[in-house]
This record gives sequence, structure tokens and C-alpha cells, in this order.
Amino acid sequence: MKIMKKTLAILTLSSMLTIGATYAGTTEAMEPDTAVGDFSRSAIKEAIKQMQSTGVITSIRTTGDTAQIHIQGTGVDGIVLNVGPDTTYQMLDGSKLTRADLHVGLTITAEHSLAMTLSLPPQTSASNITVLDTAAHKGALGTSGVIEAIREDGSLLVKGEGLTEDAPDEVVLTINADTAIVDGKGIPVVKSTLVKGANVIGFYGPMMTKSLPPISNAWKIVVAAAEE
Repeated sequence: MKIMKKTLAILTLSSMLTIGATYAGTTEAMEPDTAVGDFSRSAIKEAIKQMQSTGVITSIRTTGDTAQIHIQGTGVDGIVLNVGPDTTYQMLDGSKLTRADLHVGLTITAEHSLAMTLSLPPQTSASNITVLDTAAHKGALGTSGVIEAIREDGSLLVKGEGLTEDAPDEVVLTINADTAIVDGKGIPVVKSTLVKGANVIGFYGPMMTKSLPPISNAWKIVVAAAEE
């Protein structure tokens, strides 16, 4: 009977390690407080982890005191972070924030559970969120789409889908020295990636011209990875 229990325990640990390896690409281990059962502390370190994922917020859906925060993409791409009353929020310098301070376009690092749903995108529970941007852009709008044209002044005509309530599906985004150009995880990329046909998510506003399509200054543009 003892041998059977030991075998089951080893199989359980093996499964946990397999799950951990699946998501190792965007994670960092958090120290466990205590050892469990017959396993050593070092074994538990490898088997039971909190994960860290970094990405740009593309949507926030709030229901009462809970919310779903989508990062690293739109649609079936990326990760959805489920947050609740116990989730904490802060700036990189440790300054405290609330969920109300979050908005689309911000780059965040989330500490969340190793467990994820099998849905697309996968969902997981977040315990802490750190905002990496140094400045907020209240009322920010977002449009996800394709660069249809690059105008002579360097502005981008983006056609796709508005990600926020007042965001248009088609918008002209002006670029300046302060515009951050990043990938879905918030890592800077070169401006030359902004080419006709590229899939992008533009964050701008809330001020726009009344022209059709409206024109607004982009403060951040996310460039999707090129499909192979």
C-alpha cells in the first residue's frame, strides 16, 4: 500500500512538472513557503510555481468586483487574467494602484496561477499586477487591424476593429518621437516593422479629429509577429 501511495505521489509531481514546462517561456518561479508531504523543498520549487506574464492590455471586461484583463493579443491570442477583490495593483516603483487605474494600452506584468483553462485564449487567476508604463493615458482608445496605407507624413491608415466602446474601426494614426512601438509582450521593436499589411494594435486618443476616418496621435503601437 505504501508503494502504491508513493507511486501516485510521484506521478502527481511529474504531471505538475509537465504543466510547468509548458508555460516556462513567460514565467519566473516564486518561492514556496513550505515543503509538502515527502517531497523536498527543491522538488516543490520546481513543481508548484506562480507564473509571471508580461503583455499589453487589449481589453478589460468588468463584472461587479471582478474583471477579465486580456493581454498579449486579441481574439484567441494571448492570455486572459481573471482579477478580483484580492488582486493587488502597483506601479514598478511600488506605488499602489487600483483596478480603476488600468486601461487598454498599458504594459503590465501579472503574477498569476500556474493553472490555466484549456480555452482560447487561456484564462488564469492573477494575484498581483504591476504597471510598467510610467504614464497613464486615461480615456485611451484602441483599434486592432491592418496597416492599409502609410501616408507621406508617416501616419498610418489602420482598418480593423475598435477595441473600446468609442474606438473607430478605421483610424489614421500619427507617429512621433514619443510613440512606443512594441510587440505583444511590450518589448520594443524597430519602427521599420510598421509596413503596409502589418497587423497592429494602435492605442491613441481620446482626442480625435472629426474627419473620416478620424485622425489621432498614437502613444503606443503593438506590432503582431509576422505569420510564418
